[in-house]
Amino acid sequence: MSERSDPQSPDALRSPTVDQAGKRKWIYPDRRSGRNSKQRGWVALILIVIYLSAPFLKIRGLPLVRFDIASGIVYALGQTFRFADGFYIVFVLLSAAMLLAWVTSAWGRIWCGYGCPQTVFVEWLIRPIEEWIEGTALRRRKNDSLPLTIELFAKKCLKYLLFTGIILVISNVLLAYFVESKVLLSWIKSSPAEEPSAFAIMSAVFLALFFDLVWFREQFCAFLCPYARFQSVLISVATPTVAYDYRRGDPRGKRDVKGDCIDCGLCVRVCPTGIDIRQGLQLECIQCMRCSDACDTIMSSLKREPGLIRKASKMEIDQGPIKKKFRVRPLILFLMFLSSVIVLSSFVLSRDALKVTMLRQAKSTFTVMDDGRIANYFSLRVVNQSRNEQLVKVSTKSGAQIICSLSGEHISSNQEVTGILIVLTDRQHPLSEIAIDVDDGATLQLALLHP
Repeated sequence: MSERSDPQSPDALRSPTVDQAGKRKWIYPDRRSGRNSKQRGWVALILIVIYLSAPFLKIRGLPLVRFDIASGIVYALGQTFRFADGFYIVFVLLSAAMLLAWVTSAWGRIWCGYGCPQTVFVEWLIRPIEEWIEGTALRRRKNDSLPLTIELFAKKCLKYLLFTGIILVISNVLLAYFVESKVLLSWIKSSPAEEPSAFAIMSAVFLALFFDLVWFREQFCAFLCPYARFQSVLISVATPTVAYDYRRGDPRGKRDVKGDCIDCGLCVRVCPTGIDIRQGLQLECIQCMRCSDACDTIMSSLKREPGLIRKASKMEIDQGPIKKKFRVRPLILFLMFLSSVIVLSSFVLSRDALKVTMLRQAKSTFTVMDDGRIANYFSLRVVNQSRNEQLVKVSTKSGAQIICSLSGEHISSNQEVTGILIVLTDRQHPLSEIAIDVDDGATLQLALLHP
């Protein structure tokens, strides 16, 4: 019989991925099939397909999603934004943060187990290849503890060769989210001598991903992921998480004891981060539910009720089955998320076709013309934010004369043009301010200088 270990002991507090000396402790997670694993597999397949195809899809001639660094333009769902449009970026980040907070508060850390790229690539691409070539977790652990043989060396070479090919695809697709596909294709075809900067970028991205997915793996979740550290702020005793029912399972041991847990350790062996879920919710838990699937197979073989490890709140585990109560925190976070999305959508849908910026020319005040009129000079920048060609028309109703180098010019979609605007006013009746109207754009108030 095995009692619950002290959760405050040094061994319980140390990350499962390091030993007592602080060195890397390699994790060999066993694989067990189950309802949750099948669900995660389908979700991972869908996400991988989306990841591989999204940067190459287009909506009405525009990329579905791309952060074009060279041109300083963000393409998203048929809309275009410039890096200078920080206002929209703030609301996009705010919406994403509120979405993550709401999902965590309502359903726990399901993002890590189902949607995180780190989990998807490692659990559904890297580890399956490793298992296919080198065998089960038990065999891999045994082989790695023995001297390297020619057969094992050949298997590892094949494994790393496949890893290289897969991560080359992942890294190049990642670059396609930031670089136009034609440019990326030219980078791939060119030799390093022809495109040294491009080669350096591609190499850096590949090496970073190779290091993370092949070697660092679950240590990213334990030591680097910021989400793992602030999840405790978002969840409560009513939030469903992966939980071990200690009221039913303890005391642990074989079948001659009272608890349902036979202390087989399978829940620990299948965990991709190496934790013992029976010690309670831990920072390293990614809520993948592999421990639940593994435990259910044991309970089924013993003809005992499944769900010894299941998705449940701490309140439910401590008090037993309880009625579902209305939870205020998830509702507040959802309303905050919805509000940020509504505000963002309203600004995007109501923005002008032409974004106009007018600034007084540097080191200029005013000029008195030969005919006595006063001239004020402004620099004009116009960006076409629509998907159609736009005609620039500049006018004013104040009675002043304006001369614009861009008036009557056609601007194509996403094009940015600059020009000069001259405002001429009567010296006998000078104006201190003037309203400039730009068709399909904003009305701007300009301050004028005069003697």
